[in-house]
Amino acid sequence: MTQESWLEEDRSRVFLNASRLALRDGQLSNGEKRILVKLAHALRLEEEEPKRIYDAILSGNSEEISGARIESTEMRLVYGQVLEAMLIHTDRSEEVLAQIAYLRKMFMIEDAEHRAIARSLDRQLEEIVHRSFIDEYRVRLNETGDALRQISSQLLERVVRR
Repeated sequence: MTQESWLEEDRSRVFLNASRLALRDGQLSNGEKRILVKLAHALRLEEEEPKRIYDAILSGNSEEISGARIESTEMRLVYGQVLEAMLIHTDRSEEVLAQIAYLRKMFMIEDAEHRAIARSLDRQLEEIVHRSFIDEYRVRLNETGDALRQISSQLLERVVRR
């Protein structure tokens, strides 16, 4: 599989792929739900679009799903918003980390870009939250980077083996 085949530039297909990944075990954890809600919002999907995509997945008609194009600069913003939501509002379970890693792959965000986004989140954080939470957040951010690299490698290995 080439790197270009990972890139997804269709907003609805990004959400579709992330939803498929979340549903691979047949259920959505609370963390996965939060990530998907944040992703739908960050992608600026219409209010009924997530349900339409979810229904298409369940009915097996997801190949017909398509939506508006997303530019590469906006991909980075979406990724940053979803990463921030994961760090602040979810449990950082393996399922949630897989969602972030998959989003990163779909947007072809390299390690250097991820680190730049993480630094930007870190700077923004100092302006809005209490110092004790900042330290915990920074630890989570560092641990997440390591976990995302490991999960990304595993995802790529699974896809290549198929």
